[in-house]
Amino acid sequence: MALLVLPALAWAKGAGTYSVHGTNSHDQSSYDGTVTVTQAGDGTWRVRQKIAGESFDGYAIGDGNILAVTYSASGSTYIAVYVARDDGGYDGFWAEKGDKKVSTETWAPGKGQ
Repeated sequence: MALLVLPALAWAKGAGTYSVHGTNSHDQSSYDGTVTVTQAGDGTWRVRQKIAGESFDGYAIGDGNILAVTYSASGSTYIAVYVARDDGGYDGFWAEKGDKKVSTETWAPGKGQ
C-alpha cells in the first residue's frame, strides 16, 4: 500500500506559483489568474490568489498533497480544499460563505496570467 502513495507524494509541489482556472457555481462563469503558495510553518501555508485584479489572501493547513484553505477578500470569506494531481497541479472545490453550491478550480504548475 505504501508504494501506491509514494508516487503521488513525489509529484506534489506545495510551495510554488500556479496558473488558476475556475468556474463559479452560481452563474457558471469562468475565471483565470495565478496563485502563489508559500510554506508558513510545519503543515501551514500562505496562499494568495490574483484573479481579475483582485487579491484573495488565504491561510491553509495540509501536507502539500491536500490543502484546506480559508480566503478573505472584499469583506467575503471562502473555504476551499485542493488535492494534488500527479502532474504537480491541484484540483479544488470552494464555496463563499452562504453559497448553496460548490465551485471548482484547477491549479497548473507554472505562472499563469
